Amino acid sequence: MDLEGGNPIIRNTVSQAILTISQDSNAPPVLTEHAEAVGVLLHDMITCVVSDNTWPGPLVLVSLCRTLNIDREGLDVLAHHTLTALLAQQSGPEVLVRAGATFVAANCHLPVVNDHHSHWNSRRSMPPRPATAGPVPHLPMPPTWACSGCAHEWPCATKQSQLLAEFGGTRPALGMYLGSCFTAALFDLPRVDKEDLQHRFLGWLPRESM
Repeated sequence: MDLEGGNPIIRNTVSQAILTISQDSNAPPVLTEHAEAVGVLLHDMITCVVSDNTWPGPLVLVSLCRTLNIDREGLDVLAHHTLTALLAQQSGPEVLVRAGATFVAANCHLPVVNDHHSHWNSRRSMPPRPATAGPVPHLPMPPTWACSGCAHEWPCATKQSQLLAEFGGTRPALGMYLGSCFTAALFDLPRVDKEDLQHRFLGWLPRESM
């Protein structure tokens, strides 16, 4: 796929997402093995998200996931790296929310567990796991900003722990991401007190040690 031309936000987001996925030891190998197909879909998706054009994103995303045998856990990895890459481009909260909503909508149509991951587990030298429900992604659902995993206010306690682990030492990036979500939620939840909303999105963050 040619990423040399076009909008730099789209180009940089796609290339960075594909790169970080390839470096993520927890990512399903299929995402790297089919990086070309994943990159093409992300390019189309981010193009429409940035321009706010109508695009059957969730349906196309679900189709790709089913073709490549990607379950919710794999989609969550793809969503995390894509949104993190998009955040770095400072594209604004509206773009982040539209992209996040696409992943959330697609997630609802995918199975929790994918038996085709058995080869993935063996490659990671892990014992086979029983066919039980896998981890549920806890993603925001605008405009209510409820959690897709537990229906509590997002970010719920589970997602707070996940975000700290996902962003690791990059606290500024986490703050920017949550700040963007907070800004978008201000427009979606005008009746909620601004200070309460700010505390909900940002007040739980651990303070830097002096």
